[in-house]
Amino acid sequence: MPTDTLPDDHLSSLPELVAAVRGRLLGLGGALAFLGAVALAAPWAAATVIDWVVGGLLVAAGIAQLGVATVTYTWRGFWIAAVCGTLALIGGLAMLAIPVEGVHALVTFLGIMLLVEGAVKLAAAWGLPSDMPWGWILFDGCLTTFLGAMLVAARPAEAGVLLGLFVGVNLLSSGITFLATALAMGRGARVP
Repeated sequence: MPTDTLPDDHLSSLPELVAAVRGRLLGLGGALAFLGAVALAAPWAAATVIDWVVGGLLVAAGIAQLGVATVTYTWRGFWIAAVCGTLALIGGLAMLAIPVEGVHALVTFLGIMLLVEGAVKLAAAWGLPSDMPWGWILFDGCLTTFLGAMLVAARPAEAGVLLGLFVGVNLLSSGITFLATALAMGRGARVP
């Protein structure tokens, strides 16, 4: 790192760094809280949008893998790239063509993801200093773990509404946590 980019007194820039981080946390928290509220207002629409995004990404990944396979037909991994690309393309097209079934498939995946996210948040809450909002992170971790367990145990008839509602609650909870962290930083809590 060039020395001409470092300030003369690196400690004098700490308040500016805290202010910049705080501003970004406020923006991120506000955006996540807004998206969470929108998802809660229209849960099936939120679940359908999630299905379309994942389906579109799978189609793009499938096309990219098939493109790689066509130029590497002499490579030993040609068949793996061709089969994986075909499966991703078919899966993505199926999710776009039959969004209800795509939502059902996503419910299980998202439930598992929320369980892992909840466990990470719970572990993080115990490692924070006492002047940081560890209680909010603990609450967020408990809530996220509960939502993941509910999604994994959901019946197919409930899947779409639950997916939209739980993603909305998760986004809203995470947004509130980021806002609480930014407000704590404004009150002078130390940065770990």
